Amino acid sequence: MKIPFNVDANTARLIGRENVSKLDGAILELVKNAYDADADSCILYYEESSNNFYLIDNGTGMSSKVIVDNWMTIGYSSKKTDYKLSSGRIQTGAKGIGRFALDRIADHCSMLSKTESESILWNVNWSDFNSGIKITDVGAELEPTKITISDFIDKVKNIELKNLIKEKFDKHGTIFKLSDLRDSWTIDTISDIKKSLATLIPPEIDNIFQLYVFSENSTIDESKIIVNSSDYSYDYKIDFNVSEDGNADIYIKREEFDFGNAFNDVVKSPYFQKADLDYFKGVPIEKHYKFNEILPDIDVNTIGAFRGTLYFAKLSAPNKEEKEKYFYKDIISRRDTRDTFGGIKIYRDNFRVRPYGEVKTTAFDWLLLANRKAKSPAAVSSSGLWRVGAEQMLGAVYISRLNVNLPDQSNREGIVETKEFSYFREFLIFVIQEMEKDRQYVCRNLRQYHEDTHPVEIYQEEINKKSENKKSNSKKGKKQKLVEASKAKAVIENKEEQIKDLEDENRLLRTLATTGIVTNSYIHEIKDVAHKLNLKLLTVQQSVNDGKDKEHLQKKLEEALQLQKKFNSWFTVTIEMVKRDKRRMSFVSIKKLAEDFIDSWQEVLKEKNIIITMEISEVNFKCFPYDIESIISNLITNSINSFEYSGKDNKNIKINITNNDSELKIIYEDNGKGLSDKYKNNPYQILEPFETNKRDTNDNLIGTGMGMWIIDKTAKEYSGSVDLSENINLATGFKTTITLCGVFK
Repeated sequence: MKIPFNVDANTARLIGRENVSKLDGAILELVKNAYDADADSCILYYEESSNNFYLIDNGTGMSSKVIVDNWMTIGYSSKKTDYKLSSGRIQTGAKGIGRFALDRIADHCSMLSKTESESILWNVNWSDFNSGIKITDVGAELEPTKITISDFIDKVKNIELKNLIKEKFDKHGTIFKLSDLRDSWTIDTISDIKKSLATLIPPEIDNIFQLYVFSENSTIDESKIIVNSSDYSYDYKIDFNVSEDGNADIYIKREEFDFGNAFNDVVKSPYFQKADLDYFKGVPIEKHYKFNEILPDIDVNTIGAFRGTLYFAKLSAPNKEEKEKYFYKDIISRRDTRDTFGGIKIYRDNFRVRPYGEVKTTAFDWLLLANRKAKSPAAVSSSGLWRVGAEQMLGAVYISRLNVNLPDQSNREGIVETKEFSYFREFLIFVIQEMEKDRQYVCRNLRQYHEDTHPVEIYQEEINKKSENKKSNSKKGKKQKLVEASKAKAVIENKEEQIKDLEDENRLLRTLATTGIVTNSYIHEIKDVAHKLNLKLLTVQQSVNDGKDKEHLQKKLEEALQLQKKFNSWFTVTIEMVKRDKRRMSFVSIKKLAEDFIDSWQEVLKEKNIIITMEISEVNFKCFPYDIESIISNLITNSINSFEYSGKDNKNIKINITNNDSELKIIYEDNGKGLSDKYKNNPYQILEPFETNKRDTNDNLIGTGMGMWIIDKTAKEYSGSVDLSENINLATGFKTTITLCGVFK
């Protein structure tokens, strides 16, 4: 025997009052219903004297059949499949529960809905939906009527509201009158609703859907909602568009710099490329990618088509020195629009998906830009990786109901955290990163231009010259000037000493970072070896206690010693690199250093079936030994990770170290998987800090992304370079040539 399910009437309360937790969220649901009814105008009106709230639209209205068959059926929505209106408008709803937002606002609701052919009155008391009775035992009153929407609001006190209704709303539409309001409404409530609705729809559709929020004494002009406008000051603009088939187009526009009369001198200097001439004149930088170049190993765009526009805007005016050095435009008059326009918002079919980008909430920074910046707080012109702050970014991303893998949560509190939503966020970070790279490229070059045209040495020489040569009427005055020059020189020398100390400290920190990378990469294996070694030793101890024979004890000891050898190998690879004698610059036999260090890796490599072949010249090179070891260690670690994904049985690494009069060349290659599609066109991207494409089984990015950055920084310390160009044409495998300049003996 089959028995039917039934539903407690309290379900309506769960769907309404408890599912839509905030007042403005409930109002948003009802406004979206107005939009879905093909309305071109929607009015919200709160009357303080009667404590009633009205919501009115001039959409197509609902017939009695639609109300009975659709409106009164929980979870039913005709928009699930038939979502495109004859006007071309895409409807936003599809779950069939938005109407229960009425319960969140008030206890009693009266609705008048007028089509071209009939008018229907509908009344409900939400308090009837109490637990203990079945939902099918609760009803609403429905009856035909001849009254118009103007008649329905005849007793309201705002005259301009009445006139607007007669002008635009009397032929068809729907009006809700909500009484016994659940919230205490104040002037601040109305103000908050206005702010919320100002970001509800994007600027491009405010000409087809107009919103008004009236209070008892407001005028039409005061009540009209002016939606977000793109008419504000910004430093960078980024437009992007992703097609269904996975083509991604990004357009970056620079608006931050003003070179004035120095335009040709700066832009045509050796620091910039020929194309920059147009880019600084407002021509957008175009970048075109395949989706799997941005999100490697994702062959098909399962997100669907989407687009967006993002802006970067500095929040404070630069000081005089910064303005001179970087040619920043004057932004003293720039308004702080964070409370109105701030944050990156998502719009689905022209309506905001809350709470993304909502100010003063945890969802404001839903892309976790603040976390990125905290991990890399470098200045924009530094050699580190500059990251934008969450409060400096604003804009909109546009999706639609056709993005089926980005479904709304039932409680209207965002998008379901699907795998595609993770990819979606990762793509947006990539878009922002493209802007970050361009801004850092410009500012680094402008800093170099400024340093070359304003050399510190000239200033220093000028100070010394003036101090030493300036004549004084008295001997004492002359002597005093020379003393001042001497002091200035001592200060400069002290600063140079401090800089050297910091450089040495940075070298040590990079080495420690390498130790951390290697340890982190193999921590599970190190723990496993340590655990097995401990068990073997316990077994030996137990065997001695049990009086086992010598042969048995010998076997167990040999097994323990083998594990100890593995453990020592890991210890050598990770810890011994920072020994004090390796932190002194001296002439080092590169062949012996490299062979000894590779030998310390052998136990690790043997277990993973990796073979290293080497050709190393007999040279003595002046260096910090741990710098060479750090380079090799990071390269081997990357190769081991690559071999895990290559599926090859033969895993080979080749290291060739040669030299000429002033350069040491480390040529390194492996036959692993090679660089992912993301880096094929621009392999030098892997030299940026935190750049990683290593993923876990859930497709989340893991890894530090610091190994190649450390190698690049080390090479630059020796006035050298890292050549990755051959990887562009390699189908598999990885190859790099690292050049270190220095002195040989």
